[in-house]
Amino acid sequence: MAYMILFKVAITILTITFNRVSASDPDPLQDVCVADYNSSITVNGFSCKRNFTFTPEDFASMGIAQPGEPNIFGTRVAVANIFNMPGLNTQGVSMARIDFERDGLNPPHTHPRATEIIFVKEGTLVAGFITTDNVFVNKLITRGEVFVFPRGLIHFQFNVGRGNATIIVAFNSQNPGVQLIAFSMFASRPQIPEEVVARAFQTSVEEVRAIRARLALPTAGIASGCQWDDRNMHTQYNKRDERNMHSQYDKYDDRNMHS
Repeated sequence: MAYMILFKVAITILTITFNRVSASDPDPLQDVCVADYNSSITVNGFSCKRNFTFTPEDFASMGIAQPGEPNIFGTRVAVANIFNMPGLNTQGVSMARIDFERDGLNPPHTHPRATEIIFVKEGTLVAGFITTDNVFVNKLITRGEVFVFPRGLIHFQFNVGRGNATIIVAFNSQNPGVQLIAFSMFASRPQIPEEVVARAFQTSVEEVRAIRARLALPTAGIASGCQWDDRNMHTQYNKRDERNMHSQYDKYDDRNMHS
């Protein structure tokens, strides 16, 4: 009896370990699997173009050559991922570029399918993430520095320098996914009941309604049945709201290089 209990425990541990190790994009089973956007076959990712029908352009992208569209947070996000670079299919990588105005914020969000690593091309930012033990890890990062955000954890970047900032981002997934915390809680479609949000944030229903009104933008939430992908990430928030652009880091500038 004791042997069987130990055996079941061992199997459970092995299963959990295997699931954690394999919790990433699957390994490719061939040299290339260029995404066929026109295929009607539904798979985890995209089905492949037939051999020799792909072109060199499938493996290249100008997706991050220029800043993306402006959003309400004072940032511009551009991406090079499976949706604009079909050669990435099954390769398990993607990239992004984020350009920050002064006081620009890449707000708290998660990438459920990827670890993120950033390279500071220009400027001074505070980068931070929160562990599942509710520990806040943050650091002032500057030009040339690299910072990593563990998979699935809530994180952000905030420009605290005296000028603009730019970071280059890499993910270990062709489609890391993105979930903006504020929009998920206050602007989902259909909406989370007001009473649930108010109780969770220990505030009033009236305040929840006020926040929802401020976040009521075309892509704040997607109506039921609409298709959604990461091409829409951050890009349609075209009215910046200056009212809440402040924090404990407002007084930092490039002269204060400390963490």
